Amino acid sequence: MKKSILYRFLVITAAVLLVLTGCSTSQGSAADEVFNLRVLHINDSHSHVDPTTQDVEVPGYGTVRMELGGMTRISSLIGQYRGERENVLTLHAGDAIMGTTYFTFFNGDTEADVLNAMDFDAMAIGNHEFDLGDGFLADFISKLDFPVLSANIGTAPGNVLENSFEPYIIKEIGGQDVGIIGLTIAEKTRYSSSPSDEISFYDEGSSVQKSVDELKKMGIGKIIVLCHDTYDKSMGWASEVSDIDVIVSGDSHTLLGSELEAYGFAPEGDYPTMLTNRDGDPVYLVQAWEYAKALGVLDVTFTGDVVTAAQGMPVIPVSAPMLQDSGEKDDRGRPVFAEISAADVSGVKSALAGTSLVSVDEDPVVASVIKSYSDRKGDVELEVVAAVTEDLGHNRIPGDGRDGYRLALGSDIAPIVSKGFYEIIPNADLVIQNGGGVRVSIPAGDLTLKKCYELLPFSNTMFELRMTGAEIVTVLEDALHFALDENNTGSFPYAYGIRYDVDATEPAYQRISNVEIMDRKSRTWSDIDPEQFYVVITNDYIAGGKDGYLTFKAIQEERGPGYDTMTDYALSFIQYSRNLTAAGQSMSILPDEERSMKSYISQ
Repeated sequence: MKKSILYRFLVITAAVLLVLTGCSTSQGSAADEVFNLRVLHINDSHSHVDPTTQDVEVPGYGTVRMELGGMTRISSLIGQYRGERENVLTLHAGDAIMGTTYFTFFNGDTEADVLNAMDFDAMAIGNHEFDLGDGFLADFISKLDFPVLSANIGTAPGNVLENSFEPYIIKEIGGQDVGIIGLTIAEKTRYSSSPSDEISFYDEGSSVQKSVDELKKMGIGKIIVLCHDTYDKSMGWASEVSDIDVIVSGDSHTLLGSELEAYGFAPEGDYPTMLTNRDGDPVYLVQAWEYAKALGVLDVTFTGDVVTAAQGMPVIPVSAPMLQDSGEKDDRGRPVFAEISAADVSGVKSALAGTSLVSVDEDPVVASVIKSYSDRKGDVELEVVAAVTEDLGHNRIPGDGRDGYRLALGSDIAPIVSKGFYEIIPNADLVIQNGGGVRVSIPAGDLTLKKCYELLPFSNTMFELRMTGAEIVTVLEDALHFALDENNTGSFPYAYGIRYDVDATEPAYQRISNVEIMDRKSRTWSDIDPEQFYVVITNDYIAGGKDGYLTFKAIQEERGPGYDTMTDYALSFIQYSRNLTAAGQSMSILPDEERSMKSYISQ
């Protein structure tokens, strides 16, 4: 029996005995007793143990390119903010894996060792924790030194995950018991990851309420929900649940904190966002962006078991500035960056002093753990496979601000990935690729194997389907509906060999028009034939109906399975990149006539 299960049994037994004897628990709070708690949190780190390069708008200095985040600096911040308070929780809201070559090469060992060194109190199960199935997740959990939580996942008897995680834990902090309930986004994990049929997913709100009711029976009144569920969805069920106080969320990669707009970021709400629970009491919702770029720092004051104050901010650790906008433009009208002067480095640091962007040293312990893995990767990942002539930005949905880009026709790199698959599979009429399967922007310069695996980190293969023109349009509408109406931005479709107009203001399944197909030999375009069959190449992940691509699954159930080429999708893109180099060509933004979206009208 796991320790956490035994602890719950003992607490329940003690609570029952106390009720029977007419006593109250020693951990209970008087109605006017004040208790201060600091919650430190991250989410959606996705194997990004190293810093991320990003442009920051610095008042008086323009656009400055510098490194953000990285687990060594996040760990230093955690140590600093722990040291300032007595009562501190450190939480991870899920999706710790899948995203860089650290995962590709070491299968979760790097992430487990880094998180253990950072001494987390708990982590929620994210949807990507299920990407390689039940067995992988059970093995990953076994490597962690802290509890993993989800209140809305059920396992069949004998499943490898049985008893490996808990719905909640109870932490004794400063003489007070605090309940921490885990939660996993249900629909997305069921249909967009790879859990077996022995795993069940239950409604988020009702699952939280069930755990709340159990905790309340044990006399626990201070309750935090640690959920891998989107910012928007969490706001929805928060008002339906009683007795919750704080929601630490993930999945949507949401940056909060309106003050960050002044530095070129695109926050989506206040940090913290104040809501109310079913009782009418305040609930504070937080999230800390993505890829270990920020640490959420939330200070909560309880009076009795009700939160009476909460404040905080996302803290973004930065390195010394590297490059600065020179004021010049390239031939596409974009800024040219130059090395920043020593005087301006000092000025930028002064300009950022006292903001959410802080300079912090690396944690040497975590740095040593990461180095032990980076040294083992050797020189193989540094192989240059192509030259990239210009920055290739990535938006999942056009204009969403991801990675600092606001692109009117969406991702620059996703259509190139689609073209790469088209060129590698000689019988393809078109390629469809989900935006969430493409993970990062690609900067101008050398494209290395490391960057290719960060771009396409998942264990996907190329998958072939024969579909009518009408079915192709429907599957694109499926993806748009899931992305725009169901808040799963990773579903947004990109393609090659097909082009169309998108009007997101139209109702679902009426958004795509003027669809054309490119003839492979002549490279000329003609209207798609609704009744003609075409060869569609996609990845095996969405070919199975994941991420809302329901028509892919439906036609296989009706006509039989498609063909899995068993060709790794990252390796396919690498081969395409090498072929460009062999032909004396470089990689750049596709001309407008080759892009899948001819126009896009946003919602």
